[in-house]
Amino acid sequence: MLRRCPTQVMKVVYPHNPHETDELELRIGDYIYLNSEGIDSSSDGWAEGISWLTGSTGHLPVNYTERTAESDAWTLHRVVQLSKSVASSLNSAEDIDIVDGRSISIEPEERQRDLQQIAQHPEIIEGSSFEESEQSVEKYLRQTLQPCLELPSVQLLNSHNLSLQHNQHTPTIEITANLSSNSISKNIDEIMVEPLAEQSPRPDDTLSVHSDHSHPHLQPNALDVGPSKNRKVYIMRHGERVDFTFGTWIPYCFDEFGNYMRKDLNMPKVLPHRRNSPEGWQNDSPLTNVGVYQARLTGEALLDANVQIDHVYCSPSYRCVQTCTSALEGLELSGKHKIKLEPGLFEWMAWYPNGVPDWLSSKELIDSKYDIDLNYEPVQQATDLASQLKESTEQFYMRNHEVLLQLLERTTGNILIVAHATTLDTCSRQLTGGAARNTNELRQVIHKIPYCSLVTVEQVDGVWKLVEPDCLPVTHSKNPRFEWSALSAT
Repeated sequence: MLRRCPTQVMKVVYPHNPHETDELELRIGDYIYLNSEGIDSSSDGWAEGISWLTGSTGHLPVNYTERTAESDAWTLHRVVQLSKSVASSLNSAEDIDIVDGRSISIEPEERQRDLQQIAQHPEIIEGSSFEESEQSVEKYLRQTLQPCLELPSVQLLNSHNLSLQHNQHTPTIEITANLSSNSISKNIDEIMVEPLAEQSPRPDDTLSVHSDHSHPHLQPNALDVGPSKNRKVYIMRHGERVDFTFGTWIPYCFDEFGNYMRKDLNMPKVLPHRRNSPEGWQNDSPLTNVGVYQARLTGEALLDANVQIDHVYCSPSYRCVQTCTSALEGLELSGKHKIKLEPGLFEWMAWYPNGVPDWLSSKELIDSKYDIDLNYEPVQQATDLASQLKESTEQFYMRNHEVLLQLLERTTGNILIVAHATTLDTCSRQLTGGAARNTNELRQVIHKIPYCSLVTVEQVDGVWKLVEPDCLPVTHSKNPRFEWSALSAT
């Protein structure tokens, strides 16, 4: 390992698209080598750094990064397998390293040699760590079928009476290999397993989103094929935001009269009128057009999954209101549910030392055709947040948690909450029995929550549990800004 001195390893926290030729592009997941002296001597918060991912050099805003361990930027060149197992398990990142969908842990020659060994010894169970005496398929099948053999509904049939007793609708398991005479007679060459009597699903049974929820064998009653009555809370992060995508955008997108000017197709065509423009957009960023579409895709997926929403709550941030509106459009619930703005769902106030952001008022949102519930009385007012500017991480968790408990107490049915990356954890962690995280743990968690992420919390027998979401996530690659003038350069 080579160490760069005297540099600091910084982790990219926010993306940055360069606006000048000497600026460095910042990507989430990248690490930057910054000179310690350059950081200390910087007067404008910018410093020169080197990208670990690309090797490029350029200037960057230091506050878009944070200090991390040097080991985070170490590069794994190869994994050497020390165990005697034929093939390593693919379930652990320690066993195999994948870059762009390709394995770099095992050389092609080694992989070919392993495949030949497996072909020559098919009796070895791949990836197992059994002793040699237990590696035969025959013994593996015996161990697997042993619980079935002990069931009273299992009937052992030989080839003579099979045609007399076998029901053509009864599923059978045919074992072509000769089983050991210690457990089954040599005359028996087939095992028929009668299907178990249908039982009502337990309250803690969670069906996969790919399961057929209307299958009669999965219902307590063949005549009752309705959806589960368990109460659910759907917690969603907002979509892609303009400021994180374009960096310092306000000076370039507003003229001297405060008129908005679109500079990219991914920027909104128009912005709502607000009393404090353009300064108000600094801490209350709008969504990009991609962010609006992300939210609609998620709503459409929830509609396809037959998700029922009874109440809708939203952080007062404009990006959250946009996300909530687009998700409801995808759910085909526009005009059926008004959006209840809840300031208590806003993110950690420690990130806003200058005070509560100047959000758009309910009137300004309604004038811009957003369906806001003017009759809703929030659990926490915006003025309450002003006294919590120095709240600790634990206090932040308690605030979001207590707001959710109040919402659950006020209502029945399923709830949709649209807020921030932190909300997915702060509104589910303590509800499901966990403890509030500390600051470092919270930062690690939010980096794993991309735009329009969705979690589902379900109440099962009075206990709230995180369950598999009802829809797939939305994933897309980064699309850098195109500069046509680069093609004319000589």
